[in-house]
Amino acid sequence: MDERADTRPLLYTCLGIFGVGCVWTVFYAAGLPAPKVIMWLTVPGTSLASLLTTVRVARAAGLQRAARRFWMHITVVEGLVLVGASLMTVATFAHWTSRPLVFVGSAVTLLSVALLLVMWALLRIPVGHRSRSEWTRLTLDGATVTAAAALFLWHLVLRPMVERHTEVPKFLGILLISLLCLLALVAVMKVILVGSGPVSASSLRLLALTILIGVLASAAAPITNQPRWVGLQPISVIINMLIVCWSAHVQRRTPDETVDVQAEARRRRRFSSLPYVAVGATSLLLAVQSFQAGPQHGIIDIAPVACGAMLITAIVVARQLFALRDNAHLLDSVSRHEQQLQHQATHDALTGLANRAGFSALVDAALQTETQAAVLLIDLDDFKEVNDTLGHAVGDAVLVAVAERLRAAVRGGDVVARLGGDEFAVLLRHAPGRDADRAGERILSLLVPPVNAAGHHLLVHASIGVAPANPGDDLGTLLRQADIAMYAAKDRGKGSSVGYTPDMAARLQAHAELGADLREAIGTDRLFLRYQPIVRLEDGGLVGAEALMRFEHPTRGPVSPGEFIPVAEQSGLIVPLGRWALREACRQAADWLRRYGEHSLQSITVNVAGRQLQDPGFVDDLRAALAAAGLAPQRLLVEVTETAVLGDGPAIATLHELRALGVRIALDDFGTAASSLGLLLTCPVTTLKLDRSFVEEITTAGRPAAVAQAVIHIAKTLDLAAVAEGIETEDQARLLQRQGYELGQGYLYARPLSPAELEARLEKATQPV
Repeated sequence: MDERADTRPLLYTCLGIFGVGCVWTVFYAAGLPAPKVIMWLTVPGTSLASLLTTVRVARAAGLQRAARRFWMHITVVEGLVLVGASLMTVATFAHWTSRPLVFVGSAVTLLSVALLLVMWALLRIPVGHRSRSEWTRLTLDGATVTAAAALFLWHLVLRPMVERHTEVPKFLGILLISLLCLLALVAVMKVILVGSGPVSASSLRLLALTILIGVLASAAAPITNQPRWVGLQPISVIINMLIVCWSAHVQRRTPDETVDVQAEARRRRRFSSLPYVAVGATSLLLAVQSFQAGPQHGIIDIAPVACGAMLITAIVVARQLFALRDNAHLLDSVSRHEQQLQHQATHDALTGLANRAGFSALVDAALQTETQAAVLLIDLDDFKEVNDTLGHAVGDAVLVAVAERLRAAVRGGDVVARLGGDEFAVLLRHAPGRDADRAGERILSLLVPPVNAAGHHLLVHASIGVAPANPGDDLGTLLRQADIAMYAAKDRGKGSSVGYTPDMAARLQAHAELGADLREAIGTDRLFLRYQPIVRLEDGGLVGAEALMRFEHPTRGPVSPGEFIPVAEQSGLIVPLGRWALREACRQAADWLRRYGEHSLQSITVNVAGRQLQDPGFVDDLRAALAAAGLAPQRLLVEVTETAVLGDGPAIATLHELRALGVRIALDDFGTAASSLGLLLTCPVTTLKLDRSFVEEITTAGRPAAVAQAVIHIAKTLDLAAVAEGIETEDQARLLQRQGYELGQGYLYARPLSPAELEARLEKATQPV
């Protein structure tokens, strides 16, 4: 703290002067030698020290603007008190003056102005926001205290002066000061009861004592007017100056004091006891007055006190009645707030459905009483694409629409919940037999119509897992079983519902173990490639090969790609597996090209899954594989399925990047998806591969042959290459050749070959005929 702003020396000075004043008063009252000049100097001395203290506080750094303004006002007040108290002291001790009333009148005027300025400073302090009911309650509290203070002033100060026929000017001066004290008391109570805001609450409580001491000094006027106790009047002024100095010191010690709501509330509760103190003091005054009056004086002597006590009691009764009504409203509000918090804790804010916590509690309760309950777990298919392409606002609108349809799909006693994201759940309280399965089918049927979400008409598909409750099941078990069944539904395709069976858990465990084995196989000889030749139908000449991944399990032996590829896709292992296959195929193709030259393969085909196309690092991985092998991009043919890229914006964008590199793209299983022709407009394909399902029956049925003919016509029209898959007989090959197909692959020409077996064919091709 800056030494120039330190208020402690001034506070110690006031304490010293107060001690001197007390000693002088005792000496004077006892008739001991006590020079009056000492008492002349005490009042101006403490007033000056108090004035300097408030000046330092008003100029202190870190003080809020409102607090600085308040202390500037108090500084002016202290200046007025310094002059007024000095005049009062002169009027008391300087018997040589011929006009003491002039000094008294001037002092009263200055002190009155000081009190008015104190009230102005207090009323200008900003206070916190209060409701109308709070203001009413605080006003009644203040009225109680003010009425009690007015009663005591009348009984102890003004009434004795009237009875003694005190001079009118002096009586009017005391009356004016008393009224101003009451008004100042109102201002102090307003600030103390409501809260002080930027001014230190401790400082204000100390300043409130100065008003109280002023009232007590007025009440003690009959005593202080006695010659021997003449020092008590200056002492009361010294005490007030000391308290002002102390309060300023408290403010200086904590200039940046902030208002704590809970602490402020505790202070308000503490000061709210003031009205009851006022009632108790008034009752005591009434009892004392009744005892002193006695039966010989009658009711007249106690009538003013009795009327005041009745008024104060009436105010307190009104205050209590208002508080009872306010408390009733408060309890009702608290009850509603608790209900609202309970609802928020157990319900989803977006859809209004039960959330995970609320759903858990309801399922636990149902399992205690229901023997045929069931849980349905519902996951929206491809919902992430809605958020990614149309934004979260549209996604939220879809979730709200789905929630409404789920409500309509269940019975009154059932519970629908949103567990998080796009995952919903349904509790069926009574679902005997196949009722749970039928509920899942009913939900799927209600989701068939397009959803109108923020102006977009969207098709919503869901996968549903159904788990009937068995004795002893808990929520965790049911949700786990429903989750297993839901993933089984996803494996079947979009928009299906599957009931849980015990063997599903075993299959899931087997898939997990197979996934772990696949992860360990990367980089070992248990994971390898086989190459199926792609030939010219005209002469069977080798023009390319499709790389096919194979897995040799350490205990089970060869594992079918139809088994381990879906496991890899579901677990995400397809990304590192695909990266390995891409590097290995490029390396092998570049090696054959260096060894066999123009007799080598024209291209190598590598299958790429949809999840790989969505991987942000896929294009970099492919570019690195080509660079590491030294293979030209034109010799790589990336083969994708229609379902992997159908409606997938990121996958299509990745394919365009590959095509910009020079990599060719083949569309596998062409003709089996719902929007094959539409893909030709968005997907940068260079090759169409006719699905084996059309080749198998091309010689026995008219429609497969017609589809094959349409595909080759489309390919020639769009200047695309065409490859027929699954050729197993000469008849199929000849018919495809007549339709215009130039390339094909299948068991008629070769099964997938090892690198050594394919090299033998390449060696044979290099031999002269």
